[in-house]
Amino acid sequence: MDINIEEGEIQTAILIPKESWANTNGFYIKYAMRNAMDIATLGTSVNARLSADKKTFERVRVAYGVAGPVPLRARSAEEFINGKAVTAENIDAFSREVLKDVHARDSWRAAKDFREHIAVESAKRALTESVRRCGGDI
Repeated sequence: MDINIEEGEIQTAILIPKESWANTNGFYIKYAMRNAMDIATLGTSVNARLSADKKTFERVRVAYGVAGPVPLRARSAEEFINGKAVTAENIDAFSREVLKDVHARDSWRAAKDFREHIAVESAKRALTESVRRCGGDI
């Protein structure tokens, strides 16, 4: 959805419809090296909704901060997992799919390959915890 803010106007709220967040649970992981100030090397947020029987991923969203120049969603991973069974194998495959969208960079805080490793591992851990919070079992 686009918004149109005219000159002199200010956005004062963001309204998210209840059907967008109802029956979802999420988890956020911030990875930071303690001796390099408290600036995140990578931030990962996963939000999941399971089917009524808790056996199928109904809707999963995954977003990253610091994985690229701007925050991003890993839509390839989302498309992969939605509609699939809640299994450890599917969660592992989901976590590897994020690399199709995460284009990590080298910086003084972390090398590209290390950031990619963290992106995969944090996606796996955050989705696993989101499933647990939804009442699912892996």
